[in-house]
Amino acid sequence: MSRHFDPVTLRLFVAVCEEGNIARAAEREALVPSGLSKRIAAVEAAVGTPLLVRGRRGIQPTAAGEVLLRQAREVLGLMARM
Repeated sequence: MSRHFDPVTLRLFVAVCEEGNIARAAEREALVPSGLSKRIAAVEAAVGTPLLVRGRRGIQPTAAGEVLLRQAREVLGLMARM
């Protein structure tokens, strides 16, 4: 089954991973935290696995999240060069 990711969702996922915090990522991307959180939860539901570990000290990508993070950065870099 193929999954489709739009560039905005990939950019938001990268922001969350880089910031380690949904609120900071939302501020960086000029969104409300609840909207960003719902978007990430929708991606996790679509792929059928957790992509982030949410804890008291912030957010860390899971092993699957690390794979998506690497691929998202690559795709976004390619799109920027286009």
